[in-house]
Amino acid sequence: MDYSADYASDAAAAAAATAAAGTFALGWTIFWALFGILSLIFFIWWIFMLLDVLKREFPEKTTWLVILIVGLFIPFGVVITTLLYYFMVKKKQGGGPSAPSAPQPPPQQPQAPAPK
Repeated sequence: MDYSADYASDAAAAAAATAAAGTFALGWTIFWALFGILSLIFFIWWIFMLLDVLKREFPEKTTWLVILIVGLFIPFGVVITTLLYYFMVKKKQGGGPSAPSAPQPPPQQPQAPAPK
């Protein structure tokens, strides 16, 4: 019996399977690399939003601080909470953190005109 045809088809099938597995592995590697890069970007953005909450003076400061910290422990919470904070607070109130305004000088008393 001649088994050479079976070996040839097995070798071609093995080569095709190896190529498919390599392509699949490359695809997953690219996916996880992009996921890791995006996660790092959103984590850095989360830190900037957290610092903005700490610097900005507004009534809901404690609420947003808690929301951002809790969002760190929820899957995709960093993305959701930072986007919410950005559009609901930061963009609405202006780009930079609002610095405390300088104290206003007390109003001066009007002076009576000098007698002639």
